[in-house]
Formats: sequence, structure tokens, C-alpha cells
Amino acid sequence: MQVPGYLFLILFAIIIIVLVSAVKASRAARKLRQDIASRWGKKPALKYKEEEMRAIKYYFDSLRGSEPGRYFLDDITWHDLDMDDVFKRINSTLSSVGEEYLYALLREPVTDEKILAERSRLIELFSTDAELRTSLQYIFARLGKSRFAGVSNYFFSKAEYSPFKRIKYIIMAAVFLLSPLIIAFDPSIGIFVMIASFFTNMGVYYKAKNELSTQLDSLSYMVNMTAYALKAASLKAPGLREYAGRIKTLASKISSTGTKSFYQIFYNTQNELFEYFKIIFLVELIAFEGVNKKVIQHRKELRELYEIVGLLDSMIALASYRASLPLYTTPVLSKKDSGHRPAIVFENIYHPLIDEPVVNSLEINKSVLVTGSNASGKSTFLKTAAVNAIFAQTIDTCLAASYKSVYFRIYTSMALEDNLLSNESYYIAEIKSLKRMLDGLNSVTPLFCIIDEVLRGTNTIERIAASSQLLRYLAGRNCVCLTATHDIELTAILNHQFDNYHFRESFKNNDILFDYKIYPGKSKTRNAIKLLEIMDYPADIINHARNLAERFEQKGSWTDGGISYYR
Repeated sequence: MQVPGYLFLILFAIIIIVLVSAVKASRAARKLRQDIASRWGKKPALKYKEEEMRAIKYYFDSLRGSEPGRYFLDDITWHDLDMDDVFKRINSTLSSVGEEYLYALLREPVTDEKILAERSRLIELFSTDAELRTSLQYIFARLGKSRFAGVSNYFFSKAEYSPFKRIKYIIMAAVFLLSPLIIAFDPSIGIFVMIASFFTNMGVYYKAKNELSTQLDSLSYMVNMTAYALKAASLKAPGLREYAGRIKTLASKISSTGTKSFYQIFYNTQNELFEYFKIIFLVELIAFEGVNKKVIQHRKELRELYEIVGLLDSMIALASYRASLPLYTTPVLSKKDSGHRPAIVFENIYHPLIDEPVVNSLEINKSVLVTGSNASGKSTFLKTAAVNAIFAQTIDTCLAASYKSVYFRIYTSMALEDNLLSNESYYIAEIKSLKRMLDGLNSVTPLFCIIDEVLRGTNTIERIAASSQLLRYLAGRNCVCLTATHDIELTAILNHQFDNYHFRESFKNNDILFDYKIYPGKSKTRNAIKLLEIMDYPADIINHARNLAERFEQKGSWTDGGISYYR
């Protein structure tokens, strides 16, 4: 029997379409791999909208809310140190899972050396094995980012499955299915039932679809996550053998939920005719409720799989981050020795957000008081020390030539603001911020408290009196303080509890110059009045101010116009 010529043409057309599709897919895959390779060791160029940053925090917010006794960096510390910007500098993850996990990781400085050692091992593995990391990055890029899916909500939800919705949907579908039988007995009633059922089912479908859109997206992303995790496990990398085995075990349990078939048959079908079928018989909603039941039963497995994918994606990002740095070191961390004070020692440390940083070195054997003029580098130095302390206990990477420290809980009080909405003054906000440090002193892990201009929100006399006693109280307990102040009086009052260091400036051609280097001892210079002079303030203001300052230093009292004000 001879095959008609047009069938050959149809077959030929199908072959051409398949080949063209295959070529396009191959080119897209090759381009994606090239893009991945080109971004290695480079600063991420991602832009973030406010709502996207909120979505990235989903996993962390749920984690913090579900485990209140667990130590995380609080919001004050995170805000003080501009850690959102630090996260953006590091984040070259390729999946939503990876970036959510990385964000949560940075919010939780750990004290378990095994956790940090494993992170460092993975970072080193991905730094040296380019073929493995590129293959994994390609897989994670295919999984991609769906920042508003809210996948992690499934893990922490307390909701229990109720069968009533599914039963309701089945009954509603059955009514439409049985309507032709009713027509056979009574056409008028049957047609009414069919029409009423059609529009009722349509209304229920679109209402539920709108309400469940996020959950449907989450389910879709989880299905993809499971599939791509299995692809990662199939790479057979010796350094990931344990993770591969665990992924396969978890995926086998999760696949029993029927999520894959649900996604492929219902959610991902774009056929218009089938769409009407889904609406009339509510098949998507019935399937979703059935799958949702099983997903709820496997929350633990889904969360563990999520965390494995997140860990691998974020460790590749950290390997790329290390490759982008001019200088870094792996920190040497230890538990607090009961016979010794906590200590931090670093050499050539710098800040991650400064392109051409000035490095500094310091050995902290007890609390430190930093003095110096405005804009001399005090605040930046405090932030540098704090961020690197966080890095040491999160990403096992410090921006320094060397770094040695004990494990800490880290608190800052630096960038506070008046809260107009709650009618809080700056001073109230400040003492609340400092109180949380006092509350943390009973922790087994010592505190590292970074304070910029302690109690700046009140008058000079009470500020010096109260701040000196607050700092003395902290330094005398399970705490190392790194504090910057303009109150030079504190250097004398706290001489026994604090080591003094300072930043300095110089003047050349009526211009002020800073080297941003830290020096031992208290500050011996001031620049506030000099800056008024440089800014061309009236000479009368400058001369009188300078004379008052000099008299105060000599006599310990303020004298102006024959009136003395004693300190």
C-alpha cells in the first residue's frame, strides 16, 4: 500500500519542527552555561524591588517565628550594619531556594564548628571543581527564581488538612455529570440543573483559583525543585555523595504525594479545551486538595530537601564571592576559655561594601574605646569589625589577612532614629536598644557589643555619667565592647576596663585629611571648630569657641562674659 505524498510532507514538517526546537533548546542551554561562567567571581548586578526583598525573607521570617529560643541577628543589628546591602553584594544564587537560604544563613551566626567546617568544605569544593559547580548552577538556573511563590510557607504552616472542600468539589462535579440523566427523565429540570451547575462550578473554580494562586505557584515550584534536586543528585560527584543519597531518599517519599502528576496533568496544561473541562468538573481543585493533603503530611521531607538545595546553591554563591575578593581568610574560632577573657585578633581587615578600603589591624584583649574627630573613620571601623564577626560565624570567610576570635553573639547600637509613629524620642529608642544587650548577658556565649556614640540623645553630664557606668557594667561581664565616642572624658573614667584607640586627621592648605588608620591611645586632636573655619563661619564665632574650649581644658569650667559654668 502506497503512502500518500501529503503524509510524507506532514512527517517531514514534524521532523523539521522537532529539529529546530532541539537546536533552539541547545543554543539556549549553551548560552545559559556561558552566562553562568561569565558571572563567576564578579559582583552581582541584580536589582531588587522592596517587595522582592520581603519575599527573600520569607524563609527566615518563618524560621525565626517558629523557633523563638534560637539566636538570630536582630533587626536593629541587621539595619545598623546595612546587611541588606551586604547580602546583595554576596548573592549570586540562581534559585529562589538558594537566595532565601543564604539570607537566613547570614541572619544566624552559629557556634558549631562542624557546621562551619562543612560550609567551608563545600565552598572549597565549588571553588576548585569548575565542572561540578557549572553543572549545578545550570540546574539551579533552570529551577530559577519565583520570589512570590512562598514555597517555605508550607514547611511552617500549622494548617491541618480538611477533607470537606474536596468532597464538596466532587459532589459539584458529579451534579453536572449526572445532569444528562436528569434531562432524560425531565428535560426542563435537567437543563436547569445543567446550566445552574455549569455557572456555579465556573464561579467556584475562578474564585478558588484566585484564592489559591500563591499555593498553586508554590506547589508548582516544589515539583520543579524536587525534579531539579534529583538532577543534581545524578551528577555523581564524590564530594556530594551524602547529599545525593539524601536527595534521592527524600524525593522518593515526596513523589508519592502525586505532585508531579498533578502538575503535569492539570496545572501545566495550556490546552483551551482541557481548560473548560477543568472548569466544569473542578478537576484541578479536586486534584489540588488531594495533593495538598499529602504535601502537609510530608512537610518535614520537603523542608529538608529545600534546605539541601538552598545550601548547595548558596555555597556556590559564596565560592564566587571569595573569588571576587582581593583578600580574604578563613577565621580561626574557638570556644571561650573560662580562664581567659574573650579576644579578637585581626590583621588588615576591611569592609565588604568599600571598593578601595583602608585596612586596619587590632588585637582586642578587653573592651575597646575608640575616639577621634568627625569623619575620621570610627563608625566605618566599628561596622567593619561587626560585619566580619558575623561573616566568621556564618560564611567562614573574613575580609582580612588573618582573623582569630572566640564565638560571639553580636549586638549593635549605631543607627537609631526617632520613631514618630510610636512617639518615641531618640533617647528612648537608644536605651531600649542598649537594654537588649544587658538582657543578653546571661547567655553562655559571650557578647560582642558594638556601640556608636553611647547615649548621644541626652545632655552631656548625664550622658557621661550614665554611659560610663553602662559600659563598665558590660565590660565587667560576659561581653566585649567596641565603642566609639566623642566624649573624651570616658577614656579617663574607663581606663581600667577599656583599652583606648583613636583615629586622627591632619590639615594641609586649609583642608582636612584623614588616613582612616587606627592608633593606640586616646585622641589628642579635634576638628569641629577647625571645620567651622574651613566652611568660612564668622571669625567671632570661631575665636570665642576656641577660647572657651581652651579655658575649659585648663580650668575644668566654662567661662563666658565673666560667668562661670563648672562641670
